[in-house]
Amino acid sequence: MKDERLRKMNQEYHEIPIPAELRNRVEAGIREAKKDMATENQTTTATTEKKRKPVKKKNKMIAFVKTAGGAVAAAVIAITVMANSGANIAHAMAKIPVIGAIAEVVTFREYQDSTNQMYADVKVPEVEVKNEDGIVNQESTDAINQSIQEYTDEIIAQYQADVEAADGQGYQAVDLDYQVITDSERLFSIRFDKLVIMASGEETVKIYHIDKKTGELINLSGIFKEGVNYIDPISENIREQMKEQMAADENVTYWLDSDTPEWDFKSITADTTFYINEEGRLVIVFDEGEVAPMSMGSVEFTIPTEVIQDIVQDGFIK
Repeated sequence: MKDERLRKMNQEYHEIPIPAELRNRVEAGIREAKKDMATENQTTTATTEKKRKPVKKKNKMIAFVKTAGGAVAAAVIAITVMANSGANIAHAMAKIPVIGAIAEVVTFREYQDSTNQMYADVKVPEVEVKNEDGIVNQESTDAINQSIQEYTDEIIAQYQADVEAADGQGYQAVDLDYQVITDSERLFSIRFDKLVIMASGEETVKIYHIDKKTGELINLSGIFKEGVNYIDPISENIREQMKEQMAADENVTYWLDSDTPEWDFKSITADTTFYINEEGRLVIVFDEGEVAPMSMGSVEFTIPTEVIQDIVQDGFIK
């Protein structure tokens, strides 16, 4: 029944009348983004120590812009929440040893619009958090769904405002999808990937995390032991990685010891974006322009386990 419903939704989606030229641009961009994600997931542990050269990533996006045409530029905005996207994943999650809570996506709705050459497809998941006894933790469930709702409503409202401002005659496409990026015994994380084709581009990342031990939404500080200093050792390691990358590649630049000290990276905060990768290691994420030139895009730093192993709570990293 569920598979039939999904098949029908997929059929309805593809029957929406969208200008062929715009659809080709959008789908080409999405295929390229998914290809990049698949390639990254297949890299070895040694390769994950060093992020793919950001300049190459930006060049790929520039190539896509040229393909799309002079009036349209591309922006790939990776935004992260945490979710479970189907019956197979839900079944697999049921087999995970439960520490205190379990989280899963139970449904989603979809906003779609096509106005001349302006197009949007925004998927909005709903997450359910259950206690160890199987009873729904309503407070935690409401908290994450409210955050997701506010975030996706903002994306939809911005698109609608752009359509109105352009009187429907602009060039823009917004595609927002989601997937689980972390689903360990301790942590559940949902990722939103947003592809935007418009007159300018930017790359940002947003991630929501649920601590399965408590069933609560957490930020970076939530994975560390209470009262410990995690900011200084992580910040110092990031500075070291920045220096090593710049020394190894002249095309890599970070705001560090520069002529404009006010721009220089100083330290992370309790709310700095992060995720735990497939190897169980902490990855710190910075938005485009936050610690490096805009041409570098969004940048990530994998923190060695030995830097934080004595101060992180059990079950979050390996």
